[in-house]
Amino acid sequence: MASTMKFDKPNMTNLPKDLGMRIFRTILSTPVPDFQKMHEESIELERQMMIEREKHKNDNEE
Repeated sequence: MASTMKFDKPNMTNLPKDLGMRIFRTILSTPVPDFQKMHEESIELERQMMIEREKHKNDNEE
């Protein structure tokens, strides 16, 4: 019978104080993502995919 290991969620209260503070500083200093840029990139990728799909569709019809 195989043994399984159980991992619990990390608990911030169990971390040493300096490590917890470093984690919070890292989180707070992380720049906010540019959702508008990501949205524009996804629209462009979707457009490219549709062009490729049409190319393959037209190649298969000929």
